[in-house]
Amino acid sequence: MIGFETIGNATITLFDKEPIITTDPWILGNPYFGSWGHKYQIPNIQYKNILKAKYVFLSHGHPDHIDPDSLELFKDKTFILASHYGKRIYNELSKNFKCIELKNNEWFSISNNIRIKVFADWNQDSTAIFEVLKENVILNLNDGNALGWSKEIKKILKNYKNKFLLKLVNWGDADMINFYDSNGKFIEPQASQKPSCGITYAYHMKKWNCNYAIPFSSLHTYTRKDSVKMNKFVTPIEAHSEKFNNKHGNLLPAFIIWDFQKNDFQLINPPKNFNEPKDPKFFGDNWSDELDEEDKKQINTYFSRFDHVKEKFGFINFRIGNKDFNLKFSDKKEGLKFETPRNSLMYSIKNNIFDDILIGNFAKVQLINVNSLYPDFNPFVAKYGDNGGARSKSEIEDYFDYYKLNSANYWNDFLRFKTAEIIRGKLEKYKTFYKILKNLQKRL
Repeated sequence: MIGFETIGNATITLFDKEPIITTDPWILGNPYFGSWGHKYQIPNIQYKNILKAKYVFLSHGHPDHIDPDSLELFKDKTFILASHYGKRIYNELSKNFKCIELKNNEWFSISNNIRIKVFADWNQDSTAIFEVLKENVILNLNDGNALGWSKEIKKILKNYKNKFLLKLVNWGDADMINFYDSNGKFIEPQASQKPSCGITYAYHMKKWNCNYAIPFSSLHTYTRKDSVKMNKFVTPIEAHSEKFNNKHGNLLPAFIIWDFQKNDFQLINPPKNFNEPKDPKFFGDNWSDELDEEDKKQINTYFSRFDHVKEKFGFINFRIGNKDFNLKFSDKKEGLKFETPRNSLMYSIKNNIFDDILIGNFAKVQLINVNSLYPDFNPFVAKYGDNGGARSKSEIEDYFDYYKLNSANYWNDFLRFKTAEIIRGKLEKYKTFYKILKNLQKRL
């Protein structure tokens, strides 16, 4: 068969008579300190095909895409990576694995009938395009938006007959949503509104000129006792097609085997996982553990390097084991308060993966006189800092200079991205008013 099959969370395996390349193979572990699990099992046939693939494409550093517990299964494979500022993933993986860092927008043949292009964006994500039999293309955006490459990618896609879109689309539960306001009241996330995913798929199919889309990169469940309550915000697989308009093409099932020679697919019906929620202690997290003096020094050292965070926030408070530790940067009233177990906090700081305790959604984040972690905390800490190694003002300047020089459409996408951030901030500010209007609309 010359084709592909989709399974798991963000895994597509391409075949040229045999498995050639697989993507982001999270197949074993429970990422985000045990908080995430697979909603559906990976059948044995697909599991074996993933392991047989010659190449592995890794899109970005989140553990549901680069799962540490799964990596050892791919010792004899070649990892394909995009070329990012800082080269963190390449530098760490190449110590024990064979890695190829591809240049942006250059074809790399991986079999007689399949070749790949990759595109690195300034959010430390990467997009892959797979060409199959010259007339078919798969656009794998995973969690990203191809920042700096949108026009260029659209030009490439015009040349193909069948165009498949793989992109994270859901209610909004694949990010930090465990937020509280200044008074300690839980802030209902966007996912609680259950926006119609079908409308979003249709929008992106039109935007990228794709005639097929497949649910992708959003098929998780929460498995810790202190995060399982977030499952009410996880998008059911049947909700992905809600209000979908097929004017621009077809929305396919999440798990399929597509044969390009027959131009048709078979359905994969994996059984659901029924994981018993585990106590956080099983993953080393005890909510009663307190910080010691060495922990406090490491937290202070970690955050003191982020010039932008110190400029925008007056303080960051950590409530660990019911005791507060406060980092004061200035007299500004804007601040953040993190309540989380000591073990996962210190592990994330020592290993520069702070985003992992946020996306796990067991940590509680109180927003004090701010609307969101965006745009002044999360990207500067998790993306540019932890992943890109850029924390000081001069390092941030070098960081963006790199992507200006290594992106075809940097300014076009940057201005669009900044405009979206401004609108997002305004919507956060007027969220209560927006909810009143939505409720009124429903009554009418």
